[in-house]
Amino acid sequence: MKNIVLITSTTLALVLSSAVNAKDTTSYSFAIESSNKFVVSHSEYVPSTQSREYSIDVNGQSLQRGVSLTTTAPGALVRISAADGRSAVEPQMMNISQKGGKSFAKGSGFDMLVDSNSMQAQGIGFQRGTTGFKIADELGKGEFTLQTNQKINPNGNYRINVFEKNSDTALYLKSQRGGYFKGDTLSVDAHVFDQGQAQTIRNIKGQLVSPTGQSYPVIFKKSGDGYQVKMPMKMSADNVPGALWELHTEVKAHVNGKLVQRNGRVPFSYDEMTASVGSKVQIVGGDKNLKAMVPVSVKQDSRFEVRGVLYGTDKAGNMKPIMTTHTAQNLGRGAGQIMMEFDAKILANSGLSAPYELRNVELRDQSQMAILK
Repeated sequence: MKNIVLITSTTLALVLSSAVNAKDTTSYSFAIESSNKFVVSHSEYVPSTQSREYSIDVNGQSLQRGVSLTTTAPGALVRISAADGRSAVEPQMMNISQKGGKSFAKGSGFDMLVDSNSMQAQGIGFQRGTTGFKIADELGKGEFTLQTNQKINPNGNYRINVFEKNSDTALYLKSQRGGYFKGDTLSVDAHVFDQGQAQTIRNIKGQLVSPTGQSYPVIFKKSGDGYQVKMPMKMSADNVPGALWELHTEVKAHVNGKLVQRNGRVPFSYDEMTASVGSKVQIVGGDKNLKAMVPVSVKQDSRFEVRGVLYGTDKAGNMKPIMTTHTAQNLGRGAGQIMMEFDAKILANSGLSAPYELRNVELRDQSQMAILK
């Protein structure tokens, strides 16, 4: 199995992201085991998701009359959330009937029931006013009608989420990059597969949602056996440090002659390009005070962090990783540099020597918690 080194500690991030007005340079190093053959940069991450679930929004009156649900596999998990966080629809007061088949009253068609009190007591993380149940396996799959006998506000708003963990039909979303900057073009592919075969998408829509809840419409265009979004990112970064933007997508596809809905979302970062790192990194000093001078061109004052992996040479002349080093420093607008100091003890214990190289260099703006390179 491949060994991968990823430094993503929340504690480390908090230490390094001390106040932007801090004056001192902060540097930390972490030894890399000699057995590790692969060192992966966090910025290489390309987000992709798959979804076997869908959601529909209804009101109280619809739930009292009966709401249609369609499943493609037995044992679907259903969650109902009240928009006001209070007016929960309890599963033991719900009836379910099969199209042209039997009806099951007061929760008798469910294998598992979780009422609103139990949902909160278990600390699952759903909002108040949420309940859930699992459709009994013996009911199979197909079209169902869900109806409640409970007295609820007919104008109350509810979201029904159906998760089909056993379904072969899934929506796949893949972003071409894990992060975008203002002026870049967002590129996301959408496909629906069933047992590995692409299915025909009949309807697709989506919207971008920022960390503050601002939404932006997107247009999908046909691309091969799926659809694709290509959208210039011109809007304000509108950021909450450390939070991600999301593309929310809803599709309806023909699968085995029936229309199947899937909802999915894919996350990515979107930031302002406030600085860039130069290509000529200089390594200076001896083994006891080895340093790297990393040139940085700054567009906006901030506290920046450089992360990199120091490589050294073994007796056979092979380059091997020694340590990962993180250095944070305040920089003003214009040409500047960050001086990375490497841990002399880690260097000595590695048994490696010059020539050295700094690889997997990342530049981060700590005020945005953004990876710039």
